[in-house]
Amino acid sequence: MNTNIIDKDLIERINKGDEKAFETLYNSYFVYLCACANSYIFNPVEAQDIVNEAFAKIWYKRAELSFPIHAYLIRVVQNGCLNYLRSLYSRERIIDEYRKALLEYQEEYCASGCSPLQEMELADLEKQVQDIVSSLPDKCRFIFEQYLYSDLTPQEIADKNNISVNTVRVHVKNAMDKIKEKVGSRIGILLFFLF
Repeated sequence: MNTNIIDKDLIERINKGDEKAFETLYNSYFVYLCACANSYIFNPVEAQDIVNEAFAKIWYKRAELSFPIHAYLIRVVQNGCLNYLRSLYSRERIIDEYRKALLEYQEEYCASGCSPLQEMELADLEKQVQDIVSSLPDKCRFIFEQYLYSDLTPQEIADKNNISVNTVRVHVKNAMDKIKEKVGSRIGILLFFLF
C-alpha cells in the first residue's frame, strides 16, 4: 500500500471530479482494502466486489470527501462487508426454508410408497402413448382421444359423434393394437395407471 501520495490536495482534486486523482487513490488502496474485506468475510472474490462497490460509492459521493481518508475507506468497506453478511444470512435463511420444504416433500414422497423409477417409467410410457396417438389417422385419433381422455363409454362416443358403437370399438381396438405393437408388454402397466 502506497499511501504517501495520498494528501489533502489529492482528495480536493477527487472532490472536483479529477478521475486521475481518483485512480491514484484506487490503486493505492485497492489491495489493502481487499485484504481488509477478506479478513471479515473470508471470500476473496466477494471481497474484491465489495471494495469495487465501495470505490464506486466514494466516487458518487466525491464532493463530500475529506482528508485524512484512511479511516473513511475502511469504514465504507466494513459497511459493505456487513451488508454482504446480512444478505448472505437472508439468502441462507431462504435456502433453509426451501431445504425444509424439500425435506417435507421427500418425507411425504417416501411415505407414499411411490418410487422415482416407477414414475419415470410411467412418464416415459405416457410420452410414448402420446406420440403413438398423435400418429394415428385423424378419425381414429379423434375417437381414441375421447375414449382415453374424456372418460366416455363407447356408446357415449357413438352418440356424441353420430356413429355406430361398432365403429367406435374398431377405432379403439386399432389404436390399442398400435400402442401394444409399439409399447409391448409394458402396456399392462400403462393401462393400470391410465384406467
